Amino acid sequence: MSEERDAGGGVRAKTSDHRRRIRVRTALVAALVLVVLVRLPTVLEVFRDDWVVLASNDPYLYRYLVDQSLASGPIPSLPDRAIRGEPLLVATLAVAAWPFGAGTWGSGFVVAWYPVVAAVLTAALVYGAATRLTGDARVGLAAAGLLAVTPAHAYRTALGVADHHAFDYVWLALTAFAVVELLARSERDRRTWLVTGALAVGVAAQALAWEAAPLLLVPLAPGLALAALVEIRRPGPERLAPVAAGLVGGAALAHLVHLLLGWQFEAVVYALDLLALGSVALLALVVAVRKLDGSWPWLAAIEVVAAAVAVVAVRRIPVLSTELESGLAFFSSTQAAELAGVGANYGPAGVLVILGFASVLAAPTLLFAAVWGWQRLESGWLVVGVYAVHFGVLASLQRRFGGELAPFAAILGGVGFVLLASWFDLVRPPVPRRDGRAGEGDDAPPVAADGGGDDELVVPDRTRVALLAGMAGVAVGSGSLYAALIDRRLVITDPTYEAARWIAEYVDEHDIPYPESYVLSKWGRNRVYNYFVNGEAASYGYADRNYEDFLFSDDADGWYEQFDGRVGFVVTRDLPHLGLIGSSTVQSTLHDRYGSATIGDIGGAGHFRAMFATADGARKVFRVVPGATIRGTVPDGAERVRLAADVSIPGAEFEYVRRAPVTDGVFEVTVPHPGTYRIDEGETTVEVSERTVRVGESVSVDE
Repeated sequence: MSEERDAGGGVRAKTSDHRRRIRVRTALVAALVLVVLVRLPTVLEVFRDDWVVLASNDPYLYRYLVDQSLASGPIPSLPDRAIRGEPLLVATLAVAAWPFGAGTWGSGFVVAWYPVVAAVLTAALVYGAATRLTGDARVGLAAAGLLAVTPAHAYRTALGVADHHAFDYVWLALTAFAVVELLARSERDRRTWLVTGALAVGVAAQALAWEAAPLLLVPLAPGLALAALVEIRRPGPERLAPVAAGLVGGAALAHLVHLLLGWQFEAVVYALDLLALGSVALLALVVAVRKLDGSWPWLAAIEVVAAAVAVVAVRRIPVLSTELESGLAFFSSTQAAELAGVGANYGPAGVLVILGFASVLAAPTLLFAAVWGWQRLESGWLVVGVYAVHFGVLASLQRRFGGELAPFAAILGGVGFVLLASWFDLVRPPVPRRDGRAGEGDDAPPVAADGGGDDELVVPDRTRVALLAGMAGVAVGSGSLYAALIDRRLVITDPTYEAARWIAEYVDEHDIPYPESYVLSKWGRNRVYNYFVNGEAASYGYADRNYEDFLFSDDADGWYEQFDGRVGFVVTRDLPHLGLIGSSTVQSTLHDRYGSATIGDIGGAGHFRAMFATADGARKVFRVVPGATIRGTVPDGAERVRLAADVSIPGAEFEYVRRAPVTDGVFEVTVPHPGTYRIDEGETTVEVSERTVRVGESVSVDE
């Protein structure tokens, strides 16, 4: 009976809360499932036969480093190449792959799936940050959903796109979530110190995960400076204290790892040290201004002066100034497509393609965030806004930073999505837009334990559901489509896969050691070929320096001495001629004519043996060989001699032709193919053996 009397109160409220939690958790799981699904359209291109074919080129560096770590002993030990740069990423992947060992189902499987796992963790943290910031579970769910389909984030965390970016996103999101959480709490309870510890881990991991980590940490400096201007206007304990404690703890942790293991460049660790010291100084400054009954303009003026002094000081510290200059030079590079700005090619349309629908919703919401943060004394909004502006500027310079912008654009876009839906009277307005100060009280807007308000996830009527589904479909559909299109440009195409597979099998069958098995190719796929062929994928520098110069020169055999003992195979590919690639170039000689001569003075190539061609002819493989030198005499008066042999290779059959000048009735020419050569289309022939081609011996034409 007591429960019946209380039916309108406690029992019913508890039942309602329980149902709300189930709805929120179910919706969150659905959002995270969407994160996974958007990142799996290339699964068939990644898992091919018994190979794990990672997408793009750089992921093979990390797979190579993981293999090297696993090969060093029973416990993964980082190779020298990984100690500085991305040590934590390589160590994490190596530990994860350790139970499985190196190879396809060890490093291959783990490295391929890690970006997807990182995307799920990032989306969960974005949900937590957005929900904590707004007190509205709908905003958190919308933010997670928008992040799921933001192309810049989706293609960077797609299956097989295993470079350092996905790993960086996790620590970036964890750091932002921890700061937002701490700035929303005034109590010093167990949760506060757990989040402080999470912040310490986040910033330490950020510093140890990537050599350019200061770019990801620097928004905290202006973000906390603005937060201090809010905190000084708020009575009560200093909410900056746990943040400063987390930064100091993170700096100490990163420095300890640096000293004990030698991980990371000194400049990166020192940058985190300076950020931690700056946060402590900022906290002390807030306390001092409060005791002097100063106002926020006092603090703002002091912060401006302190920032100027800090910039000058950094420029005078050699180790930091050198890294700063190299960082600025990095932004002047335009070699790769990712180093162009998000709007470089297609203007506003390019921004939408790269940043997705979240950017459209986030841009106007940014102004609301600044107003809410200042007027309602909710400094977390200002921190998120600074992150968004910072990465927005970087993304405008280089689209590779669109992925770092994505979590913050998703948070602001989640607010914008719910706002837009409320303006169409489809849902109630988000908590920050309702009457009253959402930030009043101890910590944050009054919300349920799961982050939802009283009716945040109540299912509306069918008409509103249909309209909401339409809005969501625009965001999800366009973002997923653009992400899939970008993924298609990153995956290893069938011709590249077939060529790499054939060379790898040939090298294994003939037991060709490295570097005789080195594959020269376009730099953007050079690591792909060499990882599978010889296991060496540390650098594509040689290909970057030489491949195009080689292709567009007009003397293939002139490169032989440079390639001898350094290059084993050359891969050519289809190029749009547009009338600009002359028939005398190496590209035309090798790719179009398999090294054969043509009319005029173009005599063909004698040290590049055609070995394989894909069915569509898009890729052709040549082996660098000494070749057989054919010597002979011809009747007086002849100026040139023609030699031809029929050649059959996997994927093609052709007549290989060479033309050689005649001097005093004698000719001499090098050929890369074994077989029967016809002299001047007459009855005279000469046999060239496989061994003769391989060791570079001479053959004489019988009189």
